[in-house]
Amino acid sequence: MATPRNSATLPLEKKVLMLNDFLIDDCSLLLYSQGVDIWRSFGSFIDNGLANGETCLYAYDESNNKLQLDIVFGGAIADGKLLKFPLGRGYLPKEIEELSEELKNLCARARSDKCPARVLVDFGGLVTRHSFEKAVRFMKTLISKKGEKFTSREKRKQPLLRTAITAFNLESLDEEEIKALIGISRNVVVSSLDGTTTLALNFRVRRGQLEPGIELAPKKSLEHFVKRHLETIVLSMLSEHPMCGYDVIKTIYQRYYTSMSQGTVYSLLYTLESKGLVTVIKAESQRSKLYTLTEQGRALAESRIKDFVAAQRYLLESIQKT
Repeated sequence: MATPRNSATLPLEKKVLMLNDFLIDDCSLLLYSQGVDIWRSFGSFIDNGLANGETCLYAYDESNNKLQLDIVFGGAIADGKLLKFPLGRGYLPKEIEELSEELKNLCARARSDKCPARVLVDFGGLVTRHSFEKAVRFMKTLISKKGEKFTSREKRKQPLLRTAITAFNLESLDEEEIKALIGISRNVVVSSLDGTTTLALNFRVRRGQLEPGIELAPKKSLEHFVKRHLETIVLSMLSEHPMCGYDVIKTIYQRYYTSMSQGTVYSLLYTLESKGLVTVIKAESQRSKLYTLTEQGRALAESRIKDFVAAQRYLLESIQKT
C-alpha cells in the first residue's frame, strides 16, 4: 500500500529545484501533459550544465519553443557552449538521423576537450507512428553513449555524457508506445497539470527478469477503488509514521490522484480513535494533531493489509484465468 522505496512524488513547484539532482549521472525519460510549463526545468537543466563547464545539446520542437532560449542563453549559443537543434522543420525520421550524427560529434568533442557533455531532447508532440522507432533507436544510442568514458587531465575516468533527458508530450503517444519508452528507461518523470511531478524509479522482478513496474489505470477507477478501501489505506499510511489529517489528505492525492474531503478523512480518523486503533499526539513543534497507531491498531493494520493483499491476488488471478 505504501509508495515503493524506489519511487518519489514531488510537488510541481519544486521540480525545477530537484529534477537535476535526481537525474544527474543518468539518462532519463520525461513524459509531460499538454499545457505543462516545462521550460523552467529545461532552463535549469541547461544552466546547471553550463555552470559545470559542460557543452550542452538542446533539441526541441520548434513550433512550441519559447523565445527564452535565445534571450536567456544567447551568450552560450554564440560561444558554442549550447548547441541548439530545432526539430519539426522537415521529415522527422531524417531529422532524428541528423540529430544522432550531432550527438556523435558532441561526444567526440567531449573526448577531445576532456569535459563531459549534457543532452536534452524534447520531441514534444512531433513523434508519430512513422517516426517512433527512430526516436526509440535514438534513445538507445543515447543510453549507450552514457556508458562511454574518457580520461581527464587529472587522469580520472569521466563519462562522455554527464546526464541526458529525452522528453515527449504524453498526448502524442499511445499506451503501447508509452510502455515501450518506459521499458528502456531507468528513470521516468511524469509531469502533469494536477500539481504533482512523479519520479518513477519503480522496477520489479518478474520471472527472474527486471521489468519496469508500469501500470496504466483510468483515474476514475483508481478513485473508486481508493474510496472503497479508504480505511485500509489510511491504516497502512499510519503504520509508516504518524500523520496529521492534512498529511493524510495530501498523501492520498499524491499517491493515488484521489481528492478526499476534510470531512471524510477527519471523520474516519475520529472513528479509528474511538475504537482505540489510533491515538493523538501533539509535539511542541507541531500545530496540528498527529495520529499514530496504538498496539491494537498496528496489529489490525498488519492483519488487514495481509488479508487485503491475499484477496486482491486471488481475484486478479481468477480474473486473468477467464
